[in-house]
Amino acid sequence: MKKRRQKNPLILGTLLLTASGIAARIAGFFYRIFLSHKISTEAMGLYQLVYPIYGICFSLCCGSIQTAISRFVAAEHGKKGEGNSRRYLACGLILALSLSFAAAAIMYQYAPFLALHVLSEPRCENLLRILSFSVPMSAVHACICGYYYGRSKAQVPAAAQLIEQCVRIMTVIAVVYMAESSGKTITAAYAVVGHLAGEAGALLSSLLAFSFHASKLAREKGFVQERGSEPSSYGLLFRNLVLMVLPLTANRLVISLLQSAEAIMIPGRLRSFGLSSGDALSLYGVLTGMSLPFILFPTAITNSLSVMLLPHIAEAQSMKAYESINYSSAVSIRYSLYIGILFAGIFLYFGPSVGPIIFHNETAGSFLSVLAWLCPFLYVSGTLNSIINGLGYAKTTFFHTAIGLTIRLCFVMFLIPRLGIRAYLYGLLCSELTITLFHLSFLRKKIELPFSPFYELIRPTLAVFLSIGITMAHASLPIHEGMPALLDLLISGILFVVCFLFFLYVTRHKHSASRI
Repeated sequence: MKKRRQKNPLILGTLLLTASGIAARIAGFFYRIFLSHKISTEAMGLYQLVYPIYGICFSLCCGSIQTAISRFVAAEHGKKGEGNSRRYLACGLILALSLSFAAAAIMYQYAPFLALHVLSEPRCENLLRILSFSVPMSAVHACICGYYYGRSKAQVPAAAQLIEQCVRIMTVIAVVYMAESSGKTITAAYAVVGHLAGEAGALLSSLLAFSFHASKLAREKGFVQERGSEPSSYGLLFRNLVLMVLPLTANRLVISLLQSAEAIMIPGRLRSFGLSSGDALSLYGVLTGMSLPFILFPTAITNSLSVMLLPHIAEAQSMKAYESINYSSAVSIRYSLYIGILFAGIFLYFGPSVGPIIFHNETAGSFLSVLAWLCPFLYVSGTLNSIINGLGYAKTTFFHTAIGLTIRLCFVMFLIPRLGIRAYLYGLLCSELTITLFHLSFLRKKIELPFSPFYELIRPTLAVFLSIGITMAHASLPIHEGMPALLDLLISGILFVVCFLFFLYVTRHKHSASRI
């Protein structure tokens, strides 16, 4: 009974984040379609090109601080130390705001230099300046979300995620229609303005939620004495936070720099392959603005699991609940693998149809078919990464990820000029395969992860082939004549998923809960 209670926060938090993530990604899916119809693929490429700079700022000011807050709050929550939890949040906010204001100022002031000499695209200058205003907002929002993840309360991050997406979409739709009514050309700047508005919405919603939470705690008399010992000094907690943030930030910054170098180099290497500047940006826009978001859509589930898993593992470790760590890790990896195999089959089978039907772009569909092989490794590696970080081995995940990114960078530098964009797709596959194998090899030395090749690999793969066969048989029926292509695609996709889940259900093992 005790084990069941321990699992509930992880399960409920994952379900909440998954529901909000799926809703946000569905909205984002239609938003991408709207954008693809309103701006050119070249403008889409410009829009995607500025995000590596933003990613570096986020890694420096937000990501590692959010992770540290989440882990410390989870450990304090396990010891019933609410006073320290709030003080860790305060320390994190001070650190994040200091760094984010400095990063935003540099990004705004040196936008011309960054656009011309780093991105090799002067048209990105205004986009960078608009984007710089979102950095401090992202920092505060990330810290508050880290606090709630640590407390295993995903309601606030889930709501903020939905609000951010809704505000972004409504803002872009509004400004685009106003611009069209005025006869103005729709550019990538409108999409960046939407990003800024979305971050503002997420910030306000998370601040409002935390203010209610703080006022509720203030009304509870003797809260600190009842829930735990007197809180530690701010100086000690700030020192603890910084000691964890420094290596995490260094790790994330190196990773972000590698990712940014990769993203910035792709258009240039495509020009070396023989494409014009406009064609290179267009192809880059199709890949990063259309195909990759489709591949990443199912990560609404696996990312939600990963976000809740890290503090859960940290809390269980602080309580020495090793059985809970083994159980949660095994089940999480198994279902991440199932999701990866399912969507690999979906994108392989439906990829060529999705591009023309959804985006009116056949290239996007061909990219999906190649990227489909990425799914099992991409989804599982995120879960493995969170488990290893939750156990306190952040340096290990950094080392593994850096190796994978270096492999990708080599493909970009040396093979894109010879093979074109497909070299990057192959690089992605090799990179994720390497990271997953390294993560899994390390984790099996730290916790118990029993593995059944038939149950975990062959069974879901057979389910995919069965689903493809039934879907192909269904597609040959005369009922499809005259049916709208999008509706036909949707019905076939639902049939595919239902067949897959049914096969897994009827072949399930009654005592498989502890197996991976």
